[in-house]
Amino acid sequence: MKNYFFLLSLLLTIACGERNNLKDSLSAPTKNNVGKEIISGESLELVDYPEDFLKDYGLEEWEDFRNLYKTMDRLKEMDIRDIELNIIGLSSRLKDLISQDLPGGFETPQIRSRLKVVQMQTQKSRYFTRHYKKDSLLPSLRALYYHYNILILRMIVLKEDENVAVSETKQRP
Repeated sequence: MKNYFFLLSLLLTIACGERNNLKDSLSAPTKNNVGKEIISGESLELVDYPEDFLKDYGLEEWEDFRNLYKTMDRLKEMDIRDIELNIIGLSSRLKDLISQDLPGGFETPQIRSRLKVVQMQTQKSRYFTRHYKKDSLLPSLRALYYHYNILILRMIVLKEDENVAVSETKQRP
C-alpha cells in the first residue's frame, strides 16, 4: 500500500510540475517584442540607386521602381515599431511592379524571376515580424537586401550584355 501511495504522490508531483511549465509557456506572449538593442547593431547594405543607369536607358521616370528603392532605403532605418508596416508597403509595391509589364527591355524571365524572389523574401520577413524569432527576422531581412541587390546588378548586367551583343553584331561584315 505504501508503494501505491508513493507512486501516486510522485505522479501528482510530476503532473503539477508539468502543469506549471505549460502554464508559464502559455502565459508568455506569442509575439515577442523586439528591442532596439537587437537591431541597432545591424547594418543592411543596399546598392546605390542606379540613377545614371536608368537615365541612360530613358527610364528615369520609372516611378514604381524609384518608389521600391525608397521603400527599401526606408526599411534600413529599422524603426521596429513600424517595421511590419514598412514590409507591408514593400510587399504592396512589389505586387504592383510585378503585375505590370516592365519597361525598357526589362521584361525578361531573368528580371521577372528576381523580382518574384524579392517578393517571396518580403513575405518571409513579414511572417517573421508577426512571429518574431531572434534567429529568423534579421537573417530574413539580410536575405531580402541581398536578393534586391542581386536584382539591381542583374538589370545592369542584362543591359551590358545587350550592348555587347549589339556591338558585336554591328562589327561583323
